[in-house]
Amino acid sequence: MTGNIFKRSLVTIGFAAICIAAGFMMATGWETPGRLSAQQIDTPASEPAGYSVPMIDKQGSSPFVKVAEIVKPVVVNITAEKSVGGQGAIPFDIFDWGPFFGEPPRRNSRKPLITSGGSGIIIDKDGRILTNNHVISDAEDITVKLANGDERHAEIIGTDPETDVALIKIPGPISPEMIAKLGDSDKIRIGEWAIAVGNPFGLDWTLTVGVISARGRSNLRLGGAEGPSYQDFIQTDASINFGNSGGPLVNIRGEVIGINTAINAQGQGIGFAIPINLASKVVDQLLVTGEVHRGYLGIYPAELDDIKREALGIDDDIAGIFVSSVQPDTPAEEGGLEGGEVITAIEGKPVRNVKEFRFIIADYPPDSKIEMTVWHNNKSRKMKFKLGERSDYLSRSEQPSSPQENFWLGINVASTRSGAGHRYGVDGMRGVVVIDVEPGSPAAGLLEKGDVITEIGGIEIENLEDYQHAADQLKNRKKAIPFWVNRDGLRTFVPIRPEK
Repeated sequence: MTGNIFKRSLVTIGFAAICIAAGFMMATGWETPGRLSAQQIDTPASEPAGYSVPMIDKQGSSPFVKVAEIVKPVVVNITAEKSVGGQGAIPFDIFDWGPFFGEPPRRNSRKPLITSGGSGIIIDKDGRILTNNHVISDAEDITVKLANGDERHAEIIGTDPETDVALIKIPGPISPEMIAKLGDSDKIRIGEWAIAVGNPFGLDWTLTVGVISARGRSNLRLGGAEGPSYQDFIQTDASINFGNSGGPLVNIRGEVIGINTAINAQGQGIGFAIPINLASKVVDQLLVTGEVHRGYLGIYPAELDDIKREALGIDDDIAGIFVSSVQPDTPAEEGGLEGGEVITAIEGKPVRNVKEFRFIIADYPPDSKIEMTVWHNNKSRKMKFKLGERSDYLSRSEQPSSPQENFWLGINVASTRSGAGHRYGVDGMRGVVVIDVEPGSPAAGLLEKGDVITEIGGIEIENLEDYQHAADQLKNRKKAIPFWVNRDGLRTFVPIRPEK
């Protein structure tokens, strides 16, 4: 009798335990292994592709494994042998907060021969490879290593330093799985998965995972003050390191959404990639002519901030960009545009900020005729312009300050009112802007691109004429010459000793 009571008690306790467990599962949303597995494999049709949280597949692997399988064959390792004639020994994978890992700049070699590493993306069956301009610029020989270990020599199809995009080509054969699938960078969203693939530090075909941290990053100082003129970077916290340049940033479907380009060498989780849609526009032109042609207007634009609005009496409902000044002998001057005016629209399309304005103008081919809406003296008026060729303007504005082959002390400067001044953000400042420093020269490692020289040996420098006068006066000096420069808004003393 006692045994039967004991058995009934056990059954009752067991049943109660099952009921409690079932209630807990229903209350917390806990699911059985079978139901969980089904949800991991199936994504609801209403959920946007590419934004689901990665789940474990039937084999117990995350979707990143599939991404790696898709992307690895399309990524190549690029080795470029370079004879550097300019200050290009350190690519701008690194911000200008110091050389990579604190390594001092190379000196005492006028024409150093270096080997540069990077990555690239095969984009078609003809063996064309998309990469960064700074990976292959000045290259005398380019070797491409494929994922299967094959090595092939590459030729340069075309480059575009203003976006840091380059196109090279290797001989075939190229199998279908080696060709990258390009995505749409205009559709990416902050928080979406981002996977970077490349060859950091020579470690072949490395994959890192993160998210899209931000879009539309611009005004970044890369490579010692100089960087692409046209910046619209994707920011990601997927680890990007030296050697990743030119490799793909892909989404969870393995589609290329960007070209890994720049890193913050003193921080983690801050990397930048060129949107693939921007790179594709460049490639389309490089395929046809090997060059990129952009429209050019000839103004120094600025944001229409609250102070300018107050000074000009412009209401908050007027959006546009402020014309700081108009350059002489340009389409802007010929069309009658004046400093102090506000451009509110181009061909009827509103203009909201300087970055947008610059991209709109650049997208027009040279000789295009456009109509702009301009706010002037509390009135809106229509103005017509015929755009010029941007590259022609840059070649004129960045002529060396001296006709000699070797610049004084290894320094090449330009007017702050030139295109270089605009690119370095020193438009119209007093002095001259440094646009190049010859490696191994007296000024190497002391002056940087983007520095504004304001005084030399007690001689005030207002413009190129003053600079040339100082150079003539001090060219035979043997002792160190005192330079005063404006660097990042700070007046900085730089003594330069001439060669003996």
